[in-house]
Amino acid sequence: MHHSFVRCLGWLNGLFFCLSLYLFTAAMLNWKQVPGGRERNWALKQVSEKSPILDAIEIPLSTWRLNGTFLEREDESIYRKPPSPEVDAAWARIETQNPIPLSRQDLVNQGKDPDMYAKFPESFGFGPDAFIGRIDVFHQIHCLNRLRMHLYWNVAYYYPDEQMGKYHQLHASHCVYALLQNLMCQGNVDTYGHYWVDMQENAVPDFNINHKCRDFEAILEYHDEIAVPLEKFGALRRPLNEPVRHMSHEAKEIFRWFDNHEDDGQDGMEIL
Repeated sequence: MHHSFVRCLGWLNGLFFCLSLYLFTAAMLNWKQVPGGRERNWALKQVSEKSPILDAIEIPLSTWRLNGTFLEREDESIYRKPPSPEVDAAWARIETQNPIPLSRQDLVNQGKDPDMYAKFPESFGFGPDAFIGRIDVFHQIHCLNRLRMHLYWNVAYYYPDEQMGKYHQLHASHCVYALLQNLMCQGNVDTYGHYWVDMQENAVPDFNINHKCRDFEAILEYHDEIAVPLEKFGALRRPLNEPVRHMSHEAKEIFRWFDNHEDDGQDGMEIL
């Protein structure tokens, strides 16, 4: 009787140990899925496509008061000032076009076929399977800056000797649509109120409201650490036997390909 009780107690202890081990393992496996867990950028990953940036650095979230004033003040942000070398330098810093290395899996995560995309040469130090990539926020800022340069009162400064032709028109419309899609995709539902003023009968909106913002400087700092200078990237040429997308005749005309190349009569399907 005593031995049976001891054996039963041993079985129960073993059962409870196995159950505890199972629950502990399950908890650890699900830990990263619990809001407030320690997975890096957990909240951002719920509203973002897979990105290597979200795994590489911590991107803090903070409340930031948007400056939505209509009139300009003397100490206004440099991004609202008229064109000048200082203004251009400020925009150039945040619209960086320097590329970064991406892995094969990074492209797969975007639903792309890596075999159709360009790589960095191994001489760049990223290994044999590093693809040429960029971070989308900088393209968005580039587009905003391009629209700023296309403003009627800025054209004479930025394009003093150019005719604003088809290329400029398409560049601007591309940027408008790209920014529109990003704004609609994000669907910001922050709200703002209205107040009364002595110069208008209708209530006016108060655009100076709080937003929950990602730390842009953290993203920019990390980008600059891993990016390839644009000049070095610009010197790259396509290796032999790499896949090529054949552009349409119209695209070649707009990008002035035929200024320095003969028209071979080929008309591809790609339009950029």
